[in-house]
Amino acid sequence: MKKILSVIFCSIALISFGSVAFSKQKNVSSVNTVHDAQYYMNLGKDYEWKNNKLGAIDIYTKALQIDPDFDEAREARVKLLYFNGRYSQAMEDFNYFYNKLPKYGPSAFYQFRINSKLQLGMIEEAFDDMYEVVLVYGGQAKVLDEMFAMIQQYPALQYRLCPSAHTDLIYKYRAKAKLMDDYAEVFLDEKYGMKNMQYYKFFHDVAKAMTSMMNGQEVLEVSPYRYSPSEGSTVEVTY
Repeated sequence: MKKILSVIFCSIALISFGSVAFSKQKNVSSVNTVHDAQYYMNLGKDYEWKNNKLGAIDIYTKALQIDPDFDEAREARVKLLYFNGRYSQAMEDFNYFYNKLPKYGPSAFYQFRINSKLQLGMIEEAFDDMYEVVLVYGGQAKVLDEMFAMIQQYPALQYRLCPSAHTDLIYKYRAKAKLMDDYAEVFLDEKYGMKNMQYYKFFHDVAKAMTSMMNGQEVLEVSPYRYSPSEGSTVEVTY
């Protein structure tokens, strides 16, 4: 009987010791676990689903610390920053996408970026971004309308409608001269009304300036590149 009890006691002791050892090993392994960027991306989505938006921003930031080129995490973070009114921080991500060609570029998140600039009081910079969006698409009447509306609010910006105020951008997108001129011709149709002559003049003048750049008739005195962020969502206008 004593032998039986001794065996049982030893068995229980071994089991207990094994459990403790396993538990310690498990805890050590969990502490030493190194998570990759995708892990934090998934965790950030979970935070968002639970409506912990600010927590999700921190989690996406961890993903980007591991992989700065993880665009999916940056897209998720910048949207949360923007919609939570953290415009200055959002601008850093918008700048990243603006300068990342060809996948993103000036058309990336441009509406968010431009509005962030407006919220930060960067009025002239926002207007210039809108001008660039028009050039990127080879004509964009909807954005031009927004520019006209801004001029109503800020008359001092009127001169920035002229191609001569954007020689760097005109040079940068000079290959779109024909596309811009063709777009301008659309507005000569009488069915668009007199107001659209404004569109025609604007797009035609831009196309003319681009053509002039291509033919070497203009000497560029500024950098042909502009490193300022553009928002981004594709804006389609059908006529």
